[in-house]
Amino acid sequence: MFKKILVPLDGSRFASRSLKYAVEIARQFNAEIILMRVEKPTTTITATDGPQPGIQSPAAAKVAVQIAFDEDKRHLSKARRYLTRKVRELNAKKITCSYHVLIGNPAEAIILYARKKKIDLIIMTSHGKGGIVRAVMGSVADEVVRNSGKPVLVIRPNKRSE
Repeated sequence: MFKKILVPLDGSRFASRSLKYAVEIARQFNAEIILMRVEKPTTTITATDGPQPGIQSPAAAKVAVQIAFDEDKRHLSKARRYLTRKVRELNAKKITCSYHVLIGNPAEAIILYARKKKIDLIIMTSHGKGGIVRAVMGSVADEVVRNSGKPVLVIRPNKRSE
C-alpha cells in the first residue's frame, strides 16, 4: 500500500519525532523513506540610491543578489549535512532512505514533490499553532493536508513536548 513515504523535516527536534512513525510504517510495508528539507529563499534588501525611493544602483543590487545566493548555499549545505545524518541513522535500522533538499515555499514544494515522485504517504509534524496565529501565519501541514491529494499523517505536539 505504501511504497514511498515522504517526511518533511525543518531541523527542529519536534519535526524529527515524525521519523519514529515513518520507520514503523516503512517496516510494515517495506517502504522507502524520503526525507525532505525545504529552505525558504533568502530575500534581498538593499539601500536605495538617489532621490527617488525604491531605486537602487546596479552595483548594490548585484551585491545583494550575491549575498542572498551565498546565504542560500550555506542553508542548503547545512540542510544536506542534517539530512545525511538522519539517512545514516535510518540506514543503520535497515530502512531504505534518501533525501531531497529544495529552496522555495515549503508547502508548495512538498506538494509538488509528492505529486511528481508519486509519494504514497506524507508524514509530518505540525507545530500546533491554532486560532489567530495559524490564520495570520498559515500552516505548512494544514496546506499540505488540504492540497496534496495524498494521505497525510500529521503528528501534533502535546503539552509535555513543547
